[in-house]
Amino acid sequence: MAEQWDYIIVGAGSSGCVMAERLSANPNKRVLLLEAGGPDTSPLIHMPKGIGKLASDPRHAWFYPVAQRRKPDLPSTESWLRGKGIGGSSSINGMIWIRGQLEDYDAWEHKGCTGWGRKEMTAAFQAIEDHELGAGEGRGVGGPVHISTGTYRYPLAEAMITAGQGIGLERKEDLNGAQEGIGYYAHNILKGRRQSAAVAFLKPARKRPNLMVKTGVLVDRIGFKENRAVSVETRIDGDAHSFIVKGEVILSAGVMASPAILQRSGVGPGALLSSLGIPVVADRQGVGNHLLEHLGFSMQYRLQGIAGNNREFYGLGVARNALRYALTRTGPLATGPYEVGAFVRSRAEVERPDMQLFGSAFTFQAKPNSDPNSPVQQGSVEREPGFTVYSQLLNLESQGSIAITGRDPRAALAIAPNWLSTAADEASAIAAVRYVRKLMVQPAIAKHLKHEKFPGATIDSDEQILDVFRRLSRCGIHAVGVCRMGGSEEDVCDPQLRVRGVTGVRVVDCSVMPGLISGNTNAPAMALAWHAASLIR
Repeated sequence: MAEQWDYIIVGAGSSGCVMAERLSANPNKRVLLLEAGGPDTSPLIHMPKGIGKLASDPRHAWFYPVAQRRKPDLPSTESWLRGKGIGGSSSINGMIWIRGQLEDYDAWEHKGCTGWGRKEMTAAFQAIEDHELGAGEGRGVGGPVHISTGTYRYPLAEAMITAGQGIGLERKEDLNGAQEGIGYYAHNILKGRRQSAAVAFLKPARKRPNLMVKTGVLVDRIGFKENRAVSVETRIDGDAHSFIVKGEVILSAGVMASPAILQRSGVGPGALLSSLGIPVVADRQGVGNHLLEHLGFSMQYRLQGIAGNNREFYGLGVARNALRYALTRTGPLATGPYEVGAFVRSRAEVERPDMQLFGSAFTFQAKPNSDPNSPVQQGSVEREPGFTVYSQLLNLESQGSIAITGRDPRAALAIAPNWLSTAADEASAIAAVRYVRKLMVQPAIAKHLKHEKFPGATIDSDEQILDVFRRLSRCGIHAVGVCRMGGSEEDVCDPQLRVRGVTGVRVVDCSVMPGLISGNTNAPAMALAWHAASLIR
């Protein structure tokens, strides 16, 4: 008789690792975790600044080309990035630990997500955190994920914080809690080493005999008998392999892969599936739709009279810092890509922070022969000193979609984010650039700046700003909504994260979030899975 599993979890990313640990805590349940990528053994994964190499390496990252043009006359040049391998995106991301605003979770409840409000999500964050600042402001202590704050500080970082104070922002020790203000980011880093979901949750759980983890397993689809999930159909080294489930399939494959697996399984918009020759198990129009994402824009400044951090990442500088990291686990390689953060209201009429800022004393040069209309074409660190401020729009209205283009799990996805498709979103984009400029002319930081390198002072009118923002902005890698949960029958999942129209399938990852998070999704993805496991157990 074929081996059977109580739970088959698809995807060993931020949410999947948490689910594997929580569900396997019951010794009477047999849990199988399937991951398409490989193990998290690369030293670059565990060194925080390894992100610079990992994010461009196909062994550790998935790259999803975006088919939709940003403007009718522009080519399609954007590619969305996700982690590949044990730990998923939590093994290659910037490790910024932001819970979001409490109002985000109030909005979830108002959309029918009973049991997912600020009370439940705060409890989940507190359960998983071991914050070095101690309890308070919603922080947790004693949990599996260690959180450190502001471990790498230098004069230009302080200058940006002082500049923020100059325009009325409160300096915050913790950018969580009452979010509006400026200060140092918190990161899930412990003694200079990344605390991915794999390290914090999966590694200790793998000692359990009732948990099996398999890598190199590409999930094709879920097999159904009538409307009941009975198997997970996969490819291993190109060969078909079926895993039998007697309980539930937990899709934690992420915003890109989870809706695609459902669609290939016959759960999704009926017309799309029929056009691809896929038998329709459940006609669910929401699968792959209601895509929401952050959109960000980097502004670069040339420094004068001060060195900045570019010199720390090439030549003797990087050699010196590599040695420092090896010996002490400190220095520029021991933290995330951005040290300073801020949450601000882009304009006076906004009720709560709608923009997130990231600041650091580095700049990248453009790749040779890069497309001038490409959102992201970064090359190596510049030799001249520079400073980057990246602004991210948090509350965009524009909705998009993700759809499969064929039955093969390796076929490209059709991704249509519909960026800046509302007047409000266009106004936010223009306001973001003007806000950063207001910040960077404050005396504390302006005295160190020679000029605005990008987009440059000549880009000044609303029309010019919107044009360059539309062409050269990039996604925040914080997408949600394509398998959203809610109280309506039109929502893909119910508040217990069960996929409507079928039995034995739940989705547990950012794709079920019915609205954008006010910040990075690194921490919310783990907290969501923690709370989901409590519901399932």
